[in-house]
Amino acid sequence: MNQTEAVDTASTGDRLRVLLRVIRDGWWIIGLCVLIGGASAIGLSLTQTPMYRSSAVLYVTSGTEATVQNAYQGSLASQQRVASYVRLVDSEAVLRSALADSGIQMSVEDAREAVSAYTSVETVILTVNATNADPDVASGLANRVAESLVEYISVLETPSSGGDPLAKVTVVSPATTSDAPISPRTKRNLAIGLGIGLLLGLLIVLARHRLDTRLRSEGDVTELLPNVSSLCTVPADSALQDKVLLDFAPAGASPTGEAYRRLRVNLGFVSVDTPARRILVTSANPGEGKTTTAVNLAAAFAESGNRVILVEADLRKPSASQRMRLTNSIGLTDYLRGSVESVSDVIQRSNTPGVDVLASGPVPPNPAELLASRRTGQCFAELEAQYDLVIVDSGPVMPVTDAVELTKWVHGVVVVVRAGSTKRTELLSTFTELERAQATILGVVINGVSDRERTYRYGYYGNASDVDARHVNPATVEARASRDSVSDSPNDGRSVYR
Repeated sequence: MNQTEAVDTASTGDRLRVLLRVIRDGWWIIGLCVLIGGASAIGLSLTQTPMYRSSAVLYVTSGTEATVQNAYQGSLASQQRVASYVRLVDSEAVLRSALADSGIQMSVEDAREAVSAYTSVETVILTVNATNADPDVASGLANRVAESLVEYISVLETPSSGGDPLAKVTVVSPATTSDAPISPRTKRNLAIGLGIGLLLGLLIVLARHRLDTRLRSEGDVTELLPNVSSLCTVPADSALQDKVLLDFAPAGASPTGEAYRRLRVNLGFVSVDTPARRILVTSANPGEGKTTTAVNLAAAFAESGNRVILVEADLRKPSASQRMRLTNSIGLTDYLRGSVESVSDVIQRSNTPGVDVLASGPVPPNPAELLASRRTGQCFAELEAQYDLVIVDSGPVMPVTDAVELTKWVHGVVVVVRAGSTKRTELLSTFTELERAQATILGVVINGVSDRERTYRYGYYGNASDVDARHVNPATVEARASRDSVSDSPNDGRSVYR
């Protein structure tokens, strides 16, 4: 399957784990939004004026005869009348009379806003409500409106010919002064504020993850390329800012050193039957840690007793030899141009036991053409005959084609990703270029991962067999020796991944 199509093959479980990781990583944003939402709800509640409500309950009857039939018909008539009486509660006549008799200083319009009425279905009960910032005013207004309504209905229901009213409204439960305000409802507002803050925080975190195309963790890489081996995560280490090579002595054991040991062992998992002895280390862009990875991978292999040659094949901006305090005035380009007969003449010994270095040599005007020449293949074949492993530090893939040209002379490629820097599109484009060259991709190294992001667990220093091979797929690599037009030499039956 093409790597660029791999995004669509992620399982539901993988997507759920990614979602949970995104939420976990953005917990502080969610927490901040929840805090702001809760504080805003409390602040809004404190700024609102407390409002009190009082209710008066009225009972509606129709008819005067006490027979069963008349009583039933009267009940139905009362239910029909109640709906009309609700509309009368805020009428001009009822409210004006209520305000005139109560002495409450309020306009009819304000009273209409403060008063409401409702009735339950299929009942003859009518409830009159009054709401005001003063609980005494609320209860007084409710009682006076109820009394005014009783009087007004009595006039309306009295026949013009005289006699008793056809319907009667009675106040059965006068309004009382309430001690508890109906608003603001602080608890409800707080719950709503917290809920809105939580929802807003989740939306921000998910949108941030969606819009942020940078790869920040191993999970991001495995989500993007689920069929590619994640060889290791290298923690951010300030020691690597001053020097390119770590101290692999037991006394100098560190999480970063253990990460490179893990890289060494995991490379053995992806190529068990035919170990890749020529390994190209590259990245999408400059500054993502490919040189640091190549140098420390060479040291990690040498630590296990292998003889390793580090080839500085970044001919445009070489840095490995200088950072290892070696000269790059002679090296690979001298051999490729035929200035020297044997590559051994330009190999330098480093200060790391077991690691020799083939520096870049003078910067040529045509690096890509030199690296694509058959003489480069002959050079790598000579080096493989002398060493257990050939580690090639190449240029980045995106700016130039040098690394792609080199893939035909190596057995496998390790792609380095810098957490928080490499973008998803850049990594996908890198894999596309490598696939076009039919390169064997051994896996990805996630470099510069923070302690919070990395899944690497540092506990047993020096135990290189403590390998997390969850993302290593042994079936992803086949030997490229059959593709190589240059003869290969055996490795004397020794395993180079120890």
